[in-house]
Amino acid sequence: MSVIKRTLLLFWAAWLSVVATTNVLDGLRTLGTLPESFQFISGNWQWINQVMDPIAVPRSLQATLFVGVIGWEALGALLFWWAVASYRGRPLMQEQATLFACGVNLALWSTFQVLDEVFLAYVPEGVHRVIFLNQIATLLVLDLLPSQARRTDMIEPDSIRAGDDLVATAPGPPRV
Repeated sequence: MSVIKRTLLLFWAAWLSVVATTNVLDGLRTLGTLPESFQFISGNWQWINQVMDPIAVPRSLQATLFVGVIGWEALGALLFWWAVASYRGRPLMQEQATLFACGVNLALWSTFQVLDEVFLAYVPEGVHRVIFLNQIATLLVLDLLPSQARRTDMIEPDSIRAGDDLVATAPGPPRV
């Protein structure tokens, strides 16, 4: 189960990395840094304009929101990469990096849903809701599938216990 769980974390890390990257490239093309022929972009800047221009949201505010979202997505990606690297197959509450990454991602997509309502952007709201629910499903899988919790009621062959405490390790070469 640990492989499945780590693969889910890897998916979110890779996916958010691509999302943030294509948004950065979209912004760079909009600024004229990349040629108009450059096509590896998200298209989100144009979508933001289509939603916000009719209600007279200044382009400067649109740009600020876009940069903020890119930062949030990049933070989420970095946290998921950290979660992948530090994941040890323990119960979810012991995987702090995973909890941070999932929390940041849930906050991002729930914020999108609220803003979709504010700006009457009903078409992307469905997409944002699906992503949010996928993150909830990921948390459920991480929490409900069995973990590699170490049994504490067993005495290791190379250790000596006094009551519940490990007192000493038997001499000899380290176990691999």
